[in-house]
Amino acid sequence: MTAVTSATAGDLVEVRRRRALVGLDPSAQPDRDASLARVRRGVYAPAEELKQADRRTRYLSRIQAVALMRDQPIFARESALAVHELPFGLEPDHVFTAGGARTAGIKAGVCHSPVALDEADVVQVGELLVCSAAYALADVARRRDPLVGVAALDAALRAQLVTRDEVLDALSRQGPRGRRRAAWSVEFADADAESVGESYSRVRVHQLGFPAPELQPRVNGLSGKEYRTDMRWAQRGDRPLLGEFDGAMKYGVLANEAGIAGAQALADEKAREDDLRFENDFARWIWDDLMRPSRLDAILTGHGLQRERPPLLGFDGC
Repeated sequence: MTAVTSATAGDLVEVRRRRALVGLDPSAQPDRDASLARVRRGVYAPAEELKQADRRTRYLSRIQAVALMRDQPIFARESALAVHELPFGLEPDHVFTAGGARTAGIKAGVCHSPVALDEADVVQVGELLVCSAAYALADVARRRDPLVGVAALDAALRAQLVTRDEVLDALSRQGPRGRRRAAWSVEFADADAESVGESYSRVRVHQLGFPAPELQPRVNGLSGKEYRTDMRWAQRGDRPLLGEFDGAMKYGVLANEAGIAGAQALADEKAREDDLRFENDFARWIWDDLMRPSRLDAILTGHGLQRERPPLLGFDGC
């Protein structure tokens, strides 16, 4: 078994069993203590820390709580991705475990699969046993929408956490359900996609029948200044189409990185876009456009982008 270090272990919210809290203070009543929040039955965390935590940290608290209450569980699927610091979609309703002889099913918020795991498919991250990144990526790509599978694979390739061959090798040890979808996702994945939003955008562009864009191209503006954009389609004659995904936090992130006010970041981005528009068309979209593909379709066709094939309605990766 391989040991893997976690870069964010220090950022986790501490979870403690009820008996540990009572052991420190016999008069403690965790269920009635407003400073504590119940993570799962018999496990608590500081309420304010949990409230302020991001989505991944909250989910990791649930994973830690299961680890406290069960005998060496092996975390799988989206739970393993969270431990490996990879995107896993919306916060799952369940914590996922695998391996061992336990009966498959859902109990107390844990979804368990008794599938036999190869020794190479289990690693240790801190104090947790988890499926390897390659195995978890293949498993999620089999079971989930390509949006989720590709985003996780893009991130893993970008971080050089896995290779395509390693994921395909892990996939070969899994069940046949969804295998074609997973193999497609592995082939489609691209380390040049720099965010979950860009990954989702690439999948949607493919599903809508548009040609694949060039990722992270460097483009010169009228001023001669060089910029990097999310995507570019050059198959449009004299004026390429630049495409950018705008996450809800984009301008706040730009401001934080540059050490400037949010309003200034917005103004700088507007000046950048004006500079680029001299020789390029410019399309922007947001999360809501990705979740409603007809809206992204209208944006791209409105900018004159031509399909190279019919839309893949009901697309399943095959």
